[in-house]
Amino acid sequence: MAADVSNKESRVQDRALDLQPLERRDDISPLEFRETYFKSRRPVVMRSFSSSWPARSKWTIDFLRENYGGISVPVYEEAFADSGASYGSTNEHMPFGEYLDLIQGGPTLKRLFLFNILKHAPELTGDFDFPEFAGKWARKHPFMFFGGETSYVDAHFDADMSHVFLTQFEGRKRVVLYGPEWSNHLYRHKFTVSHNVDLGNPDFDRYPRLLEAKGYECILEQGDTVYMPSGYWHYVYYETGGFSLALRSPITGPVGRAHMLYRLLALAVGDHSLSKILGQKRWYARKEAMAHRKAARLP
Repeated sequence: MAADVSNKESRVQDRALDLQPLERRDDISPLEFRETYFKSRRPVVMRSFSSSWPARSKWTIDFLRENYGGISVPVYEEAFADSGASYGSTNEHMPFGEYLDLIQGGPTLKRLFLFNILKHAPELTGDFDFPEFAGKWARKHPFMFFGGETSYVDAHFDADMSHVFLTQFEGRKRVVLYGPEWSNHLYRHKFTVSHNVDLGNPDFDRYPRLLEAKGYECILEQGDTVYMPSGYWHYVYYETGGFSLALRSPITGPVGRAHMLYRLLALAVGDHSLSKILGQKRWYARKEAMAHRKAARLP
């Protein structure tokens, strides 16, 4: 008990997130992954997950620019936690090739996410493999994520509660993960899958319970795949420009599906409806106040 108190006091003095390095496995069989990590929802970084994919050597920024540079793509600037903005809306589009030039040219906050390359290039379907337990919907929706140096993704967890396998193709990014049990320490906003905390530069005076949350961090290099279990919070910072591919495995079982349905309805109906009724800024302020009250009541 004395050691726990001492460690807690040390964290307050250090004023840093309590993160430990995420476990890495260079070679792991599908059976071992399922038994050791997937069933227990234990995150891990794997090198062998994509080792047999043609895409691992074929998919480069130069390849995408040369073959698909004329596609018009939506781009998003800055993160959304403090804005109250709609996460999926943007008025800015540009040719894919121009965007790739942008992220190769140096720091930029512009990102491209949830980009389903198969809609534009179905011939790439055979360049990668889905996890054997991925469902039909997931197999039709592989999502690519692009970002320039210094861009970032606010911490959130996915509303559909899928398990995510994020494979890095080019560049390097920092990933921070927290299990769902820490949601109130992270000041989650009611009805949503997000919060108002910048984990890249946390304000511990405003969010003191962050110091008690225990998470993981890793650096993803080319060829790395991070497994993010269902419900895990994830924050991503692009240390260099680059891109990755996310494959999803929907949560199964009646309890899991009920949880997924609740999250989707809470976001689509509860959060959006109250935003319209109360006004976006007023509702956002209320969510923030409720998150602080919940955190204050934690043991």
